[in-house]
Amino acid sequence: MHPAELRSRRLFAQGLRGPVGDDGDASGPAPRTTAEVVRRALAVQAQEYLPSQWGLAQRIDPVARPGAAEVAAAVDHGEILRTHVLRPTWHFVTPDDARWLLELSAPRIRRQMASDIRKAGWDGDAGARGVEVIARELDGGHRTRSDLAAAFDRAGLPTTGLGFVLFVAEVERVAISGASAGKQRTYAAFDERVPASPPRAREEALAELVERALTTRGPATVRDLATWSGSTLGDVRAALAAASDRTVGRIALLADDEELWHDGVVSAAWTARPPDRAARDDDPALVDLLQGYDEYVMGHAMPRAYLQPPGIEQPIIPEYPLHAMLAGGTMIGRWAPVVRGGRATLRVLPWRELTPDEERSLEGRLAEVAAFLGVPADVERESVAAV
Repeated sequence: MHPAELRSRRLFAQGLRGPVGDDGDASGPAPRTTAEVVRRALAVQAQEYLPSQWGLAQRIDPVARPGAAEVAAAVDHGEILRTHVLRPTWHFVTPDDARWLLELSAPRIRRQMASDIRKAGWDGDAGARGVEVIARELDGGHRTRSDLAAAFDRAGLPTTGLGFVLFVAEVERVAISGASAGKQRTYAAFDERVPASPPRAREEALAELVERALTTRGPATVRDLATWSGSTLGDVRAALAAASDRTVGRIALLADDEELWHDGVVSAAWTARPPDRAARDDDPALVDLLQGYDEYVMGHAMPRAYLQPPGIEQPIIPEYPLHAMLAGGTMIGRWAPVVRGGRATLRVLPWRELTPDEERSLEGRLAEVAAFLGVPADVERESVAAV
């Protein structure tokens, strides 16, 4: 498959070109809430809190696009939740998906973090006592990290490495994100925020994981799916085999003979785009300002050659500014939103000179970010960087 087609299909599936509704229908409505975006994506990497909120908002119908305050309110209200799942990093998930995703992925991410937890002194009985204190505190309401540290003091437990105990409490389905307390985020009791549901068979959960991942990340290789989900290659292959008689199927080969898998409904919607719509979607001058951990980036395995711009051969790696500036789905630079004292600075670091069409598109995207932030914003543009 040609890289331009691969980028086009992935941008479309991601909801960065659209609209694409929950059912994959290109003619249907775009998502109108952050919960719809997260539900469709299944899980959205979210360790950079404000930029990850922008990553949700930019996939919503512009007519209904929320501002940062509205996205934060959706997290506060529990419409979307933030926790460590799939891999040892923060993700947004919906309440309906939080329980089964953690049941599936917690054993693996606990093993991945076991050495760090042990070195911090929070394995065994110490960790169990810490989780008990957290559970007891959250039974009384939402608590900030400072509140929980004070509870550890009262219980005679150290607060060094508290983050590791909180991580364990999350993967053991004791704690999950709560409502903000001023500018501080809180933890809440898992069962308060997540509805009860019966356990799923592991094979069933893996099949759903892969099917729903392909809805927004296809076409993707087995390595892509394993990297994103934290699963083994064997588990992904088994899940694809179980799912292939429904909507999932092979679509093409990459240059290195890796098979690409796709969601049939989304793929058909991409193929059925009217010519004028396809021309707009595939405009190589169309700029995107993505969070650095956007699913368009993190949903696929390194080296992510589809992101490579002409003349740049090294893998795309984080730098400052952290976040990804694209044109036509390829990297052309970095950017970052910095908010301080009720004012924003949008920092832009291009890797090359932009064309007039790219400049116009970038100007529009920066205006969209400023509108999302809801505060006065200045653009600070650095000189073209050598890469």
